[in-house]
Amino acid sequence: MVSEITWSGSVEEVARKLELNFLYPLHDHYAPKVYPNIGEELFLYDDKDVELFRGRVFYNERLGEQGTIQVTAYDDAIRLAKSKGTYNFKGKTAEAITKIVCNDLGMEIGQLAPTGIPQKMLCNDEGMYEIIHKAYEGASKQNKKKYSIEMRQGKLCVDEVGKEIVEVPISSDTNILESSYSENAEEVINRVRIYDEKEQYIGVVEDKELIDLVGIFQDVYTKEQDKQAGTVASNMLRGIEQSMELTTLGNTSYVSGKLVNIEDSSTKQMGLFFIVSDSHSWSGGQYTTNMCLRVVRIH
Repeated sequence: MVSEITWSGSVEEVARKLELNFLYPLHDHYAPKVYPNIGEELFLYDDKDVELFRGRVFYNERLGEQGTIQVTAYDDAIRLAKSKGTYNFKGKTAEAITKIVCNDLGMEIGQLAPTGIPQKMLCNDEGMYEIIHKAYEGASKQNKKKYSIEMRQGKLCVDEVGKEIVEVPISSDTNILESSYSENAEEVINRVRIYDEKEQYIGVVEDKELIDLVGIFQDVYTKEQDKQAGTVASNMLRGIEQSMELTTLGNTSYVSGKLVNIEDSSTKQMGLFFIVSDSHSWSGGQYTTNMCLRVVRIH
């Protein structure tokens, strides 16, 4: 009954999406008529009955002459992306802020990466996802850790990026179908000047090697209370972005927020990459995975 499945997600989009094409033959009275209605739950499992996706139908379209139905479902994080709130947080950690926001929307909470770093945040009519993201970003400025937000089995989870490496590597000898590699210096920031609350200059952090290579690209940072100015400014530096786009034989382990080892003879790339976005497609008896990835820098 299902002719095509696409399951996708990105670290830049909080909700994962499931798109389906259902057969709906109008003139075949013996064929079952499956029509997922708005709000109905859809689940996606792998061959070992491991749950990959749980969400609700938000869009359906019946294509009468073609005899098919197109369905789009999102996991519960779509409510974070589409909701707003106003809060004044004082002395609350990112994990505590996440619990408050989720409780206000009636969302279940799973494992939340602990930070132990209190935040001071005034949020006026801001998106719920942006509030959680900003809270963890505030912690990231101080501990240099990165975090990803996702739904697992109907519960919101926040993970520390870099702790989970996919066991199955990506290799041109085994599973790469197409690949490309690019370098981009358009977003480089190689100097950050630091100022205090009275706009007095107090210091600078910079990447001298990158300055020699492309010239000075400067940003400024005003010191915040309870934050180490040098640490925050250092985290604002941005180098040359090295990224890959890959099409591989399908593997449900390749999802956004995870790390994977790559050995690609075509692009001469070898090492650890961070999965930025993923799209899994099942169609015509074939399963492929498309990914965008960024090289992981070891500090």
